[in-house]
Amino acid sequence: MVAPDIELICEILLVAEGFVDARSLAHKFITLYTLCKELLSKQDHYDWGLRAIKSVLVVAGSLKRGDKNRPEDQVLMRALRDFNMPKIVTDDIPVFLGLVGDLFPALDVPRRRVPHFEQMVRQSTVELRLQPEESFILKVVQLEELLALRHSVFVVGNAGTGKSKILRTLNRTYVNMKQKPIWNDLNPKAVTTDELFGFIHHATREWKDGK
Repeated sequence: MVAPDIELICEILLVAEGFVDARSLAHKFITLYTLCKELLSKQDHYDWGLRAIKSVLVVAGSLKRGDKNRPEDQVLMRALRDFNMPKIVTDDIPVFLGLVGDLFPALDVPRRRVPHFEQMVRQSTVELRLQPEESFILKVVQLEELLALRHSVFVVGNAGTGKSKILRTLNRTYVNMKQKPIWNDLNPKAVTTDELFGFIHHATREWKDGK
């Protein structure tokens, strides 16, 4: 087995997403993830590997196609910052933002915002008799952005930090937007891991979907 050349893979993926200055941007990308792995705290949900790199590059590609006139370094910086911020724990945020600022100096790119969706989130928050604080609205919006890119998302945190309310607020927002979401509460102790996530049958090698 040989360790993959992640920087070269990143460069190729950037070219595939339409970036011209792919070599220097790939170097900055991999440098950031290497430093994050070394300097940030060790959390079970942190992932600085190839799978996470691919996800961020998909985000960067969609941002570039959506804003063709914006410089490429600003596009990549926005993707790295906005896609990773939702999973960074509070104590690590200053370190992460410091690393991003060092690699992309003098860049202050505003977050991509969808005013109509944010207004719908505020409406749903009020309907659930919650206070529409900006930090709460931001978490709901970040969860929606992650769900647009991932097949599965885990919301983790200590008890009483608003995880369930964020999920229910997003669900209510989808209902208000006539998107017909499906909500199911499952007790993880009531089903096995294979039944929940799916598995490959040992005899037939066929895949069986989970619940």
